[in-house]
Amino acid sequence: MFLGWYDPDRKKPARQKVLEGIERYVEKFGAEPELVLTSELDAAELLSPAKKTQLPAPALPVRTVAYIPRWTFYIGSEDARDQPAAA
Repeated sequence: MFLGWYDPDRKKPARQKVLEGIERYVEKFGAEPELVLTSELDAAELLSPAKKTQLPAPALPVRTVAYIPRWTFYIGSEDARDQPAAA
């Protein structure tokens, strides 16, 4: 199950947006998320080396997905229903 988190604020770094999304996920579902799905541009920002003034990268794996638009993050965990069926 994923929580969709959209924040178009260009002044706010992607790392802060993800941290806010993680907080909301925990508040809503009472569990820690396992994964972040996002656009290629946001993933590049999240995974770039942190500068001294930046927040640390999220402690979750970050995966890029072509259908997710910029400034949108899907935060959560995949369960068996989310996995493709074995052929």
